[in-house]
Parts: sequence; C-alpha cells; structure tokens
Amino acid sequence: MSICHMTCSSGRLPVTLVNTILRSPFSPDLSVEPAKIAHSRRMMNFYGRLMPQARGVKIQAINYGGVACEQHQPKHAPSNRVLLYFHGGGYCVGSPMSHRHIISRLARKARMRAVAPDYRKAPEHPHPAPIEDAVSVYHALLEEGVKPENIYLAGDSAGGNLVLATLLRLRETGVPLPSAACCISPWTDLSMSGTTITTKESVDLLLSPGLLEQFAAHYTAGASAEARGSRSALSPLAADLNQLPPLLIQVGSEEILLDDSVRLAEKAKKTGVQVELQIWEKMQHVWHYTFPMLKDGRMAIDEIASFFDRNQ
Repeated sequence: MSICHMTCSSGRLPVTLVNTILRSPFSPDLSVEPAKIAHSRRMMNFYGRLMPQARGVKIQAINYGGVACEQHQPKHAPSNRVLLYFHGGGYCVGSPMSHRHIISRLARKARMRAVAPDYRKAPEHPHPAPIEDAVSVYHALLEEGVKPENIYLAGDSAGGNLVLATLLRLRETGVPLPSAACCISPWTDLSMSGTTITTKESVDLLLSPGLLEQFAAHYTAGASAEARGSRSALSPLAADLNQLPPLLIQVGSEEILLDDSVRLAEKAKKTGVQVELQIWEKMQHVWHYTFPMLKDGRMAIDEIASFFDRNQ
C-alpha cells in the first residue's frame, strides 16, 4: 500500500475563504428531513450550475441500460475509453448536474469519455436501487462494445461507496471488472464506527454524525447500525475485497470520514489489492467540488487522471 500525505498547496487565504463559505448560510443545505429534502436537491443542482464546466467537453443527456445519464465527451478524446462516475450526496441528494464541473474537468484531464448515471435515490428508492442502476449502466457500456479494461470507475462520498458496491456486485456475478477505480472521500462504513466520526466532528464543515445517520436511515430503510456495519452490500468495509482492481483513495485530513478511507486502504492491502491512499492536508470533504478556488482541488483531479493513465 502506498500512503501519501499531501501538503496543502492552495495557500492560507483560499482555504480560509472556502471554510468561511462552508460555515455561512451560502453553504449547501444537505438536510434530508421530509420537509427539506426537495429543497436540498434543488440547491445542490443550483450550485452545480454556478460552477464552471471544462472547455472543449460536450455534455449531453443519454440513456444506458434504462438509466438516465449525462455524457461528457472531451474534444479529441476517444469514445471507447470510458470513466463511469457516481456522484455523492448520501444516496439521497446530488445528481450529474450538481457534479457536472468535477466530471467534465476529470474527463478532459483523463482524456476519456465520462458517463454519470442519475441513479435512483433514497428515501424513494433505498438500497439496492442505486447499485442496480450502476450495474445496468456498466452492462450497457459492455454491450456497446467498450472493453472492461477501458472502463474506469470513480465517485465521491456515497458515490465512493457505490464504486465499491458496484465492483463487488460485478465480481460476485462473474462480470469482468474495470481497469481501475478511484474513491473520493468515500463513505465505506454505514454503521459509523470509525474514530474520526467523533474526533473530526469539530473541524468537518460539511458532514456531521447526525446527517450521516439521516442518510443511512433513508438508504438502508431503517436497518440498525449493527446490521449496516455487518452487511457488505451496505458497508464495503465489511466486504471481502479480494481481486478488486487497483484503487486510488483520496481523503481530506479534516473530515469525519477520514477513518473510513484509512481502514479501507488497510483492508484492501491485506487482501492483495494494489491501493494508493492520499491524505490531503487541511482539506474538507470532497474538496474537489471547490477546485475553482482551491489549487488542491485541481491537483487532486490531476492525480486521479494520472492514476488512470498508470493503470491502462
């Protein structure tokens, strides 16, 4: 296992500015209480529209396997090399639109077509609906003629959970696995047993134990914390990770899910998986989202593209 502690390169002022925004009323409302979830979803999309999209990337609606998706096709990039990206949002909020700027930049940097599924979300569609949608899109790409060795998976937060859950489902059903995968600030343990859930609570400006509990209750349809933690389909940290493709895990030093990434990397290494863990100093949960302001966000996206290039 390769562990790298990434020194903050953004500078004190940009980090302070982003943290001030996250503490302010302008920070996205992620609440999934019944009276607020529709508003949270609209606000996530609103912020996604404000963010700059990468130049030279054509974005269009497309359907794969019965799942609505957004496709990002960079100019001069081949169409037979594909990034399958799963957005975050606790399995309850978020969409391809809310993450459009990240996906378009990553597609351009990685020089490949990206497909972002608008997978079904809880509480309307709890587990295993998102996994079923992700697997359907993957099968549709194979049916289109894309070779598995030319497919790469990536996702942030709950999307990182979905990356791992998809890999496990594909392995269990004997489907050829993609070339490599990246998990950004992944939520790997829905029982929330990691020590940083509490030790980092005071410095994490996006997530809280209470919010994660709301997400988990919706996605697992009310399963107990003990059941969430022991069921590998819900918590990939509990799964046998044997034979998974090379993994890159990126996580910020200031987030309550830090321990989810560290424990995942340790377990992956023990089962023989080629894994790289990057811990980014002073960064918040999915700091990539604010890459227009943070140099570290741009650098992290570049690191993902380089990782995919190394694993062609």
